[in-house]
Amino acid sequence: MRLWDSIFKKSDTFQSLIRRQGNLTVEGTSLLNEFMGIDKRASNPEVLRHNLKIQIKKVEEEGDRARRELINEINRNLITPLERQDLFNLSNVIDNILDYALNTAEEMIVYDIYPNYYLKKMIEKLSRGVTHLNYALDKLSEDKQLVNNNIVAAKVIENEIEEMYHEALVDLFSNPDFHYIFKMREVYRHISNSADRISDAADIIGNIIIKKI
Repeated sequence: MRLWDSIFKKSDTFQSLIRRQGNLTVEGTSLLNEFMGIDKRASNPEVLRHNLKIQIKKVEEEGDRARRELINEINRNLITPLERQDLFNLSNVIDNILDYALNTAEEMIVYDIYPNYYLKKMIEKLSRGVTHLNYALDKLSEDKQLVNNNIVAAKVIENEIEEMYHEALVDLFSNPDFHYIFKMREVYRHISNSADRISDAADIIGNIIIKKI
């Protein structure tokens, strides 16, 4: 019996909902990456950014629905194919990544902040890290080593984001505009928190593999 089948032998519902959250997180971070490509000198940048924010919000709301469905399934079933806490925690950290993606776009619009080098690179890395997580979820039934390689890659990217985050702060604190410092630091923190959630999700997936093999 394949790994994923043995884990989810009671029901395919948990599998589909977790995978749905993973796919939506890839979609949301890809949209945020596109958001970071909008330059202030572009034609109607405010409209372009607003439209992308609306798209991210719709994806985030879909993710919330998938999470609520999963929690309902956990509550309805006395026996779950994974440990209940693992299911709940994995769903929660994946959902958090989408929340931070939406918060990033919203606050950049409210604060009238446009992406600099650090924002662009961190979001590019964030999108790659989420893709590795999603691939690990999708391939969990097929190859333990492949899954492990992807969660390791995700954690490497998380470390790269954290390093760049600190570099960005050093650069930011050299700016004489304190209002800009406070606003940009909030945006940076959302990205750093997203990176932490990537690491958390990778750890949970790793623990699931250890328990089930």
